[in-house]
Amino acid sequence: MDEQRVLRSVLRLLSTGAPRDPAAEMAREVLSGRMSLRDAGNSAAYGEMITQAVADAVAAVEAASPEQRAEAEAALAGAASVLDPPPERPHAPVEDDWDESVTSPWDDR
Repeated sequence: MDEQRVLRSVLRLLSTGAPRDPAAEMAREVLSGRMSLRDAGNSAAYGEMITQAVADAVAAVEAASPEQRAEAEAALAGAASVLDPPPERPHAPVEDDWDESVTSPWDDR
């Protein structure tokens, strides 16, 4: 699973929250590049919220069975694909159909 894609997907989902929601505000700051996730975790404004969310997530993972963990990982990967699809591959260049042998009446000027 690509953790970076999942993280971006979660941040994008969080960023859609209410304007004054601290989680949404933090996600918008991180997505905009004005703040790194590390800086957010170390900040007075968001640090406690992130610490509690991580503690809750760790507790949930530890309490889950291996099957539940596998299901959750698959669900996260699926959500990441929907919320943050991989970039499209660039298309092969189309061969230029310009015919150099064609001349224009203005070519002799």
